[in-house]
Amino acid sequence: MINRIKISNMELADVNEAKDIWHNQYNRYCDKSSFPSFWKNDTKSVERFLNWKIKNNNAIVAKLDNRVVGFLTYDVFPFNGEDSAFCPAIGHAAIEEYKESVYLALYKTISQEWVNNNIFNHMWTIFFNDVKLKNILFDLGYGSYLIDAFNDVNIHSNEKSVCEVRKATAENIDILYELVEESNKYYASAPLFLNREEYSKEEILEFISRDNVFIAWDKEVPVGFINLSIADDNDVINMTVKKCGLIDEIGVYIKSEYRNKKIGIDLLKTANDYCREHDIPYIHVDFESANLYANKFWEKYFDPILLSMRRPINRDINDV
Repeated sequence: MINRIKISNMELADVNEAKDIWHNQYNRYCDKSSFPSFWKNDTKSVERFLNWKIKNNNAIVAKLDNRVVGFLTYDVFPFNGEDSAFCPAIGHAAIEEYKESVYLALYKTISQEWVNNNIFNHMWTIFFNDVKLKNILFDLGYGSYLIDAFNDVNIHSNEKSVCEVRKATAENIDILYELVEESNKYYASAPLFLNREEYSKEEILEFISRDNVFIAWDKEVPVGFINLSIADDNDVINMTVKKCGLIDEIGVYIKSEYRNKKIGIDLLKTANDYCREHDIPYIHVDFESANLYANKFWEKYFDPILLSMRRPINRDINDV
């Protein structure tokens, strides 16, 4: 089968078939009430996205007997100091009947082009429940990297911590700065080994002023925080929507000695209640799969929707 599939640059005439394949794939793997319904009913975002990728010459298509059976689009951007190729969830799909052959043919073609251009870090985002594609990528050498999860602001819990959660003010800038610095050290340690962005005190003050940052206190001791912003528009990459709560930027952190004391759920309920009070229907969070503590917590309260996978190629291959 794979030898009969022809790979070529995607053209505008292929878009209608390609977007139908994407919507069929979406409906198969992404039918959850906690996920924004916008993407199920939207008919324009995929079309605009594909047109944009065709214009930038970053889209290929798989055809069988002149029929579109799959496609792949990508971006190239710097990641950890090197050029990386990234294919978002909205940027690929295949007819289920030919799925394995189509994806293998697409990746064989495009990965050779990437490596020829010295792009050795390859990343995909797929639907979390698409086990078949997950296994295809796993066999190609990909590993889990990042999970995007959603909740429909319906978080309930009778668990109570020893702490009080209060909204941060400008007076808390030094406290929050120190907590963020501590969280960066946590992310840089095993098993995450993640180098997170450093923020100045001025940037921390901007988060306090612009977003909703909540700090958990054990009497007068600050022990953790959560950062909640509100999306200004729809985002086709992480598939959030306008007026979606975003746990992003500095994210969430709890001091190690205060974990497993129900502080996380208190912080999350505070963010959840804020969204309910302001008619914000969804909350989105992303977290690294190697973050073992956070992984268990988020999957308890959120539905995983997207999974990002990463494959580092041997850097010396072009020297052979």
